[in-house]
Amino acid sequence: MPGNTGAPAADRSATHPAAGRTATGRTATAEAGDPRVGWSSEPVGAPVLRHRRDGILPTVAAALSVRGTTLTGTPRRGEDLPELHPLVQDFLDTLTSGQRERFTGRCAEAVLISRHIAAADAGRSKRASRKPMTNGEARKALKHAKLTTRRIREDGDPLHGAFARPCRSCTALTAHFGVRVVDPTAADA
Repeated sequence: MPGNTGAPAADRSATHPAAGRTATGRTATAEAGDPRVGWSSEPVGAPVLRHRRDGILPTVAAALSVRGTTLTGTPRRGEDLPELHPLVQDFLDTLTSGQRERFTGRCAEAVLISRHIAAADAGRSKRASRKPMTNGEARKALKHAKLTTRRIREDGDPLHGAFARPCRSCTALTAHFGVRVVDPTAADA
């Protein structure tokens, strides 16, 4: 018989995934005297960062809230530019050099506004969708929209969780579409 090494059946059962299980589904080693019992009941804190992860942190996270719906996201990284809604892309393309950043269009704010406008564009009626969405329709879709951005940093960094102001490009973008930038830590928020 292929695969039969002549080993006793007890030795082969030790390698089987169900080996050592009792009728109740518990492992045979989880008995009263086993020191491993209760290891997982200790409170687990944040894991200690053993090495820097330069590819991940620091970054920001943003949340766009429009009439009870919240979208969250982080900036896009990498070589490929994010696919933005044509209205957002057109606006960013027309910014002057004084309003542009090196990373214009990759910010979390631009990505979230684009995602919401794209969702509103996709939800338009069949008749309305024959024509491209206008800036006025996009502003209407973003009516009463609030946007906040927080810094994401290493454990112990004092800037972690702090409000991050939008860049020059996103400041112009939020003003253009009527999105209110909110600092939740400010006294007037």
